[in-house]
Amino acid sequence: MARWAKRLRRLGLAWRNGLEIARAGRLTAPYGAPFEVVHEEKLYRLRRYEKTPDAGVTPVRAPLLLVPPLMVASEVYDISPDVSAVAALSRWGCDVWLVDFGRPETEEGGMDRTLDDHVRAVSEAIDRVRTATGHDVHLAGYSQGGMFCYQAAAFRRSAGLASVITMGSPVDLHRTVRLGEDTTERLVAGLRAALSWPLARIEGLPGFFTSTGFKLLSARKEAMQLIDFVKNLHDRTALEKREAKRLFLGGEGFVAWPGPAFRKFVDDLIVGNRMQSGGFVIDGHTVTLSDLTCPILYMLGSRDEMGRPAAVRGIRRASPKVDTMYEITLKAGHFGLVVGSTALTVTWPSVVAWMRWREGAGPLPAAAIDARAPEPEGQPAETDNEDDEAHDESTLDIAREIVEKTAAAALERVSELTEDVGNYLDNARWQVPRLNRLRNLQDDSLISFGRSLSEQADKIGDRTFFLFRGRAFTYADANRRVDAVVRGLIACGIKPGQKIGVMMKSRPSHLTVVCAINRLGAVAVLLSPETHDEMLPKAMELGDTELLITDPDSATRARASIAGKVLVLGGVGEVPWQPGVPRTLPAGVIDMESIDPATVTLPAWYKPDPGRARDLAMVFVSSGIHEPPRATRITNRRWAFSALGAAAAATLTTRDTVYCCLPLHHPSGTLVSAGAALVGGARLALASKFAPTTFWDEIRRYGASVVFYAGEMCRRLVDAQPVLGERNNPVRLFAGSGLRKDVWRRLVDRFGPVGVLELYASTEANAVLANARGKKLGSVGRPLPGSPELAVAAWSFPDDDFERDGAGRLVRSRLDEPGMLVAKLGQRAGADVAHIDPRRVLHDAFEPSDLWFVTGDIASVDTEGDFWLIDRASHMIQTRLGAIASTRIEDALYETPGVALCIAAGQRDPADPKIETPIAALQLQPGVSIEPHLASISAAVAALPEYGRPRRIRVVDSLPLTDGFRPIKRGIRDLDVSDGPGVYAWDARAQQYRPTDASARSARGA
Repeated sequence: MARWAKRLRRLGLAWRNGLEIARAGRLTAPYGAPFEVVHEEKLYRLRRYEKTPDAGVTPVRAPLLLVPPLMVASEVYDISPDVSAVAALSRWGCDVWLVDFGRPETEEGGMDRTLDDHVRAVSEAIDRVRTATGHDVHLAGYSQGGMFCYQAAAFRRSAGLASVITMGSPVDLHRTVRLGEDTTERLVAGLRAALSWPLARIEGLPGFFTSTGFKLLSARKEAMQLIDFVKNLHDRTALEKREAKRLFLGGEGFVAWPGPAFRKFVDDLIVGNRMQSGGFVIDGHTVTLSDLTCPILYMLGSRDEMGRPAAVRGIRRASPKVDTMYEITLKAGHFGLVVGSTALTVTWPSVVAWMRWREGAGPLPAAAIDARAPEPEGQPAETDNEDDEAHDESTLDIAREIVEKTAAAALERVSELTEDVGNYLDNARWQVPRLNRLRNLQDDSLISFGRSLSEQADKIGDRTFFLFRGRAFTYADANRRVDAVVRGLIACGIKPGQKIGVMMKSRPSHLTVVCAINRLGAVAVLLSPETHDEMLPKAMELGDTELLITDPDSATRARASIAGKVLVLGGVGEVPWQPGVPRTLPAGVIDMESIDPATVTLPAWYKPDPGRARDLAMVFVSSGIHEPPRATRITNRRWAFSALGAAAAATLTTRDTVYCCLPLHHPSGTLVSAGAALVGGARLALASKFAPTTFWDEIRRYGASVVFYAGEMCRRLVDAQPVLGERNNPVRLFAGSGLRKDVWRRLVDRFGPVGVLELYASTEANAVLANARGKKLGSVGRPLPGSPELAVAAWSFPDDDFERDGAGRLVRSRLDEPGMLVAKLGQRAGADVAHIDPRRVLHDAFEPSDLWFVTGDIASVDTEGDFWLIDRASHMIQTRLGAIASTRIEDALYETPGVALCIAAGQRDPADPKIETPIAALQLQPGVSIEPHLASISAAVAALPEYGRPRRIRVVDSLPLTDGFRPIKRGIRDLDVSDGPGVYAWDARAQQYRPTDASARSARGA
């Protein structure tokens, strides 16, 4: 009877407790540690908790600012008295502050909040706490709150921060899923594309969605808690003890995720993985974690499924400038990092110990290991967490164990296939449409620079297009700016078909005005800003223009150098070239920035983007500094081949950021870099110029994944002194033309793993080659689909002309035999022929009535059909015993480490102007003398044929390069190599170079 009485009594108590919970929702009054709201605004409230230090506890001087995740309520740090982080921290002497974002679903405008709003709020809170306390702030966050901490700290360049402390905060989000990194990237990108329509329309994620997600990740634990709740329903004390946590996990602790913030989180941080790579945009400014310099303590859970250890440890690579970085590994799941017995015995005591250690008032936390040590070693904190109802285990662990035991072989096979499958998916989605568009281009196809920008603005207008000096502009922003400039051009009297000179440094206004001219139906004549004043009229005459648009920098000298109209664009809304210098313009110029687009009435004749493939789009005029200026005419078809071809070959997607440090007045800058980024929907990071000292800082700042190069640009990069974190970079591909084998190898060895894509594009005729596989170092690969037929015609080097058969037709070179590269001009290229120099067009070349373009490049084709560029025909050196490529001599000289640049050329034989003698000019690395390297230079040259060895070499201070980083050989042919200092002669008998000046010879003899 007693047993039954006890059971009935327990049943009655359970019934009463259950009714009370059903009626009131809880048994106890809501709990909360006392705090004061120091500041309140629409986005957040800044709390300061009451200081309640235990007796004898010395207060920590620096304040602690806590940041909650977006989808979890601020009470995650203060759930109940027994697990309250805030209460514990206050007892242990901390001055605790908290950023409270509230519940967005109940706040006015809460569901319209952006990710930028939250990061900006954290940054503002840091300033307020620092002002109130007079101390730098320890910024701490859990899960996504920790990600906010990293972002806010990077946004403010660590200013005002004593340290950043995070718990379960992933940085490399592609490592959150246990798949290969490339596979994960494609997976999340594919899911994002599939969900783009619903994501664009949802207001946000409701709180119950996040709550359900937590429960699904720990279904077994959730079931155990439910059973435990029912078993203890009669025990009011036990229920009261766990009530706060039960209610929090039951739904009260989860808040809605605003739609705009969620979409940017998915696009930038998950798909783009920009916490790791850099280049995420906050308030229109690019931000990178590589700017972090303050100390960092990060904690991770060994059983955390939401912030996996590999993802959390991504902070190591992402912030190379942080010297003081420590890791604490806990035996806990995601929630257990901040709530429960593990949190109270390891997490929060470690936070306090860290803060005291940073003040010099205590030892380093016992569980902390140095993340900057060569091989960090440490054991997870072994603590008793049996009462830690923290979702430490999940069904993912169980599923993974089953999969590993029953399908290991299948997974291994899948792993082998993921790269191929990913490539197929990328090709199907991105590359095939581009190549098909190239194949289907007709003379009257509507395609142009301006039209492509308009199309992208319609499709992905809210995505970032270009980045410049830390600022970000969307595709829609760029398109609106182009439309405004079009109105300005019309107001200045510019009409379709007119040629307009453009002389600007690489900046957003350059892209804008070239695109606006194209949209208007006029032709941009791109001039180098390095063009000398006396050469400027000649360059404009070559481009058939009398009107010039400049930036404020060049306005004065442009006005003084030409008689025609000078327009000035730029400076407003852009970072000034010289901060603090006012924007002043000379008299006699038209300031386009002063034209209000809204007041300009568009004429009836204006039709935006009328350009067809056959139409002339732009003209590039070289600077004429080292050789006479030369004009290259580009049709819309040629622009499309460069842009679409480069985008397809580089497999550009919207996930990519293209880094363009090539000048925009050069074809490689505008046609390839900018064009490929535009048609690829990628981000375009503009650099004012290429500088090895700032290269990697900018790469990380923008999160650049693809770098376009030209000529010897990359040689300067591999010759530069190592910089911090250069191997931990987001670059996946270097693409361009003119990369030599030695630089290719050094580039991959030093900065890898990184791919290299060597391209070739003829100035006319739309011939595009790409070494897409990147396996054959030095090869330019094969023609892209849609490119014209290419052939290597047999070439007579002594006669400097084609070899022909008995019928006078061209003859194709044998495999691996050098000859002239020619491109067939088909019926679709008929309109392009009008813009090609007639001297470079061959009629009836291989067959009657065919038409071929002579590229001027000597090349060969191997047995597998891959092309190899050898040299320009005009640069081949014709000796008495045969011809040798100047590039072959240069490649030999570059084997010597002390050589920074070299140029080989042929000097005319006075007795026979058809015969040349090889010579070379060397520019040495700074501080390097040639004497210690003469033996290695001699050995490298000795490997060349006797007739190809430079008879004399001369050491010079510097060698000229074009804007495209190509060596200028014209002046070297006339270089003085007579006996004297710095000149060395080849001794055929000794097989080495010897100095020609008497003092050097005597010194060597001594």
